Amino acid sequence: MDTSYYSLIRCTSDGEFVAWIPDLPGIAAAGPNENEVLRELSRSARECLRKIAGKGLPSPKTTPADELPLGDRVGLYRRVLLLLLEGSTPHMPANKAR
Repeated sequence: MDTSYYSLIRCTSDGEFVAWIPDLPGIAAAGPNENEVLRELSRSARECLRKIAGKGLPSPKTTPADELPLGDRVGLYRRVLLLLLEGSTPHMPANKAR
């Protein structure tokens, strides 16, 4: 199960990072730094996709980057492409879309 999904991430006013994957409802993470949040988000996403596959269901379709929101009334999001490779540690993106 190798796949990729975009996550949206932002730094809150108190300095904490929050991120989520719009295509995988309920998959979100928060923490003191971006790398930690993205690692947790990747772990949770891989577990979610394993459960979906275990039920014989198809993986949710990935939304193209240009269809994702740029932000909301609170501020802008960063879009980060997560490469979810089975049996590996999370891959941090080399090219981060904004």
